Amino acid sequence: MAERDQTHPGPEQAPDVFVWPGNEPNKQNIAAAAAAGTPSPSEPAAVPAAAPARDADVFLRRTRDLFRYLITTFQTMLLPEKAEQFGRIAVELETAVEENCRACHLAQQQAGAVQKDHRRNRFLLRLVVSRVSRRFSGDKATMPRSLIEGLDRYMKKAFGPIMYDELNLEADQILSDLNVDDDRVMWDRIRKTPQMRRFVDTIFIRILFRFENFANGQKIFTNIIDRTMQEISHTSFHDDDFYAVFEDLFSHLWGELQLEENRLRWDFLFGDGTSKRLSIILGQGLARWLKRKDGSAALATQRAAATAKDEAMRSTKKLADAPRPNRR
Repeated sequence: MAERDQTHPGPEQAPDVFVWPGNEPNKQNIAAAAAAGTPSPSEPAAVPAAAPARDADVFLRRTRDLFRYLITTFQTMLLPEKAEQFGRIAVELETAVEENCRACHLAQQQAGAVQKDHRRNRFLLRLVVSRVSRRFSGDKATMPRSLIEGLDRYMKKAFGPIMYDELNLEADQILSDLNVDDDRVMWDRIRKTPQMRRFVDTIFIRILFRFENFANGQKIFTNIIDRTMQEISHTSFHDDDFYAVFEDLFSHLWGELQLEENRLRWDFLFGDGTSKRLSIILGQGLARWLKRKDGSAALATQRAAATAKDEAMRSTKKLADAPRPNRR
């Protein structure tokens, strides 16, 4: 009898990858699958068929099947530990895929039923500007409001009309779900909603990739905004202004980048090595911010040490000044 190929799991071998909850392989469902002539949960499945978009339930189910097939295929290429970690991330992504499918179907049903106010249709701009609004609003404003138009012109130039419109649609969905006007409240909700945070991070990462050649990216960004501000407000946009805006736009991604789970997710979504590329870009654009951040941390440590030393000296003095009991 020929030996079984050890590189492919047999009917009673479970692959060393993460399995969706409720789909764990066992002898009963393996036997039932074999009798029915269908692949078991522990065997590679055939590529699921595509679904007609008009049938929402079938479309959702088959989209989920395609997604799981894709994830399982990737897992076979990874080491067991990474495959399991990748699987846990995939469960979160599957929820996002399902919700997006439902949202798409709902949007199709509502198309034409609700007329949008086309005077406020720059949703991508609204999302991006919310990161820098403190620069041109309030008593501490340092830049004119023409910065808004400069950012919009930059994004249209950087992405082109097709990508700009796609990102604008994504931003429209996010802002519609949030339904808030206050920037601080909006970003607080984004941070507390993992799925929403992932969508928003994706938009800002796409913008950040335009700075991969950092010197050239900085030059293009600065020139476009400077021309716009000169034209509208007769104000210049300098290098210091660039770094201030860059910090506002992307400093939150630096914190996200420190988590391995996010690095794995970004490498999966944008290609292997993405997290390393982002780290290099952010390291250049946030150099001043990181220096200030490290300096503040060092200063806080020094102050804490000084406070502890003062407390220790006061305690020693109190002990020294305390009256001693008389001894006969």
